[in-house]
Amino acid sequence: MKIIEQYLTRNDCYTTNETIQPTGIMVHSTTVPGMTPEEWVKVWNKSYKAGEIELEVCVHAFVDDEKVIKCLPWNHRGWHAGGAANNTHISFEICEPRGYYYINGFTMVGYDPKEHADYFKKIWDNSVELCAMLCKEYNIKTDQIITHSEGHDMGLASDHKDVMHWFPKHGVDMDDFRKAVSDALKAE
Repeated sequence: MKIIEQYLTRNDCYTTNETIQPTGIMVHSTTVPGMTPEEWVKVWNKSYKAGEIELEVCVHAFVDDEKVIKCLPWNHRGWHAGGAANNTHISFEICEPRGYYYINGFTMVGYDPKEHADYFKKIWDNSVELCAMLCKEYNIKTDQIITHSEGHDMGLASDHKDVMHWFPKHGVDMDDFRKAVSDALKAE
């Protein structure tokens, strides 16, 4: 896993310079087919206060099939959950492949799991490796790795469906993901 630091220094979240003691990890997906981490950095490295961007959002990293782009220090308070998880969770967005579109927010139309199997395996592996590294560095238990949708169900995040609108299309869920992270930690 290649980690590249490209901090979002213009983003108001970055400039607040608030820190947290991470106790969990929140997994997101972009729900925008085909945008790369580099493109997301360009979009989000802007100031809401200065009127450069319409949303006050910021995650710690973007993950794709080749790399992780780290946008905030891991112990920086992110603006990703729309709730209390901002105070406790490291966050990352998994970039989605091209070749389909969304309706009604989280309904994927034209997504072919077979066509995207290789991409999915690579983002899965990169995400698992990232989580294992963060669990080890911050002594985070694997049961504290949650999706945005799980965060909502726990009262920690806004109402989003990611990543459970996508993972089941590949026959996996967050229990499988947490087990993969646990297995990676045991293998070290």
